[in-house]
Amino acid sequence: MASITKNNLYYGVDIDLHNVGVDIRVNDLPVYFDDEQGQLTTEIPAPDSIINGENQLSIDVFLPYDNATQSQTTSYPEGAYLMATLFEQDLTSSDSKKTKLSSISLTINELDALITTQDYIKEYQHSSTIKLESNKRVNIKSSTNISSPFPRWAWQDGNIIKDNTQNYESLLKKYQEIHNTLTNKDLTKLKALYNQRSQEISYAYNLSDLEAGHQKLSVGNDMGNSDLELNELFIDGMKLELLGDGKIARLTNDLKAQPIFYFDESTQAFHLYKFMFYLNDQNEWIMIR
Repeated sequence: MASITKNNLYYGVDIDLHNVGVDIRVNDLPVYFDDEQGQLTTEIPAPDSIINGENQLSIDVFLPYDNATQSQTTSYPEGAYLMATLFEQDLTSSDSKKTKLSSISLTINELDALITTQDYIKEYQHSSTIKLESNKRVNIKSSTNISSPFPRWAWQDGNIIKDNTQNYESLLKKYQEIHNTLTNKDLTKLKALYNQRSQEISYAYNLSDLEAGHQKLSVGNDMGNSDLELNELFIDGMKLELLGDGKIARLTNDLKAQPIFYFDESTQAFHLYKFMFYLNDQNEWIMIR
């Protein structure tokens, strides 16, 4: 396989939130999910979500889970707010300054949310007050145009996926194949399953080649760790979730967990595996992202 062509641009989402549950996406690809009450300021990488042309930052905001009461809150705690900004960063720049591309900010009270969206490229800003839905959720979107430095991602030419039992069962078989490969500790086959994902990670993160992509994703590390135990395939509550405007799928439950994970008895920590797949022209599930 040919070496990956490097580029010098990095993309991410800066997040600042307080007491809201959020599902943040770029082009309908998950970037950050958090359903718990609390405060967070962080930067999340998102270069592998960028496409050429219009790019959409979207946020689904919902009532957070309160660990103290072990239940979802019935209203947003005082001072609930969120700000998310999609940015571009030149890795060769001496100051590594971030260029803002698109942002969403909101503050929430009992009945509505004050929302501001901005496209910095067009220098366009829009602010409005939006009524919350009956379940107190609100979904906001902000778009901007980007000349992507990356090649066209494979999933963009994939088939539109239908939400049906047949696709659920066939995708579950793909998870089973990955799980069996981990059980058998077959590193060669595991890397083959990861090839498309690792190649595109190499593009997105300015890495040298396919193997560097495997290393970035830590392919095979867990199955070589004697402290970790691979759990049986967990399918309780799993359902087919469509992403990428219908071109990407994964199996998740209500907590966004997927069927494959390792458990570390000494630390009581779970190593959760996150996958996304597209359907190619041969109607085969290919792992990406």
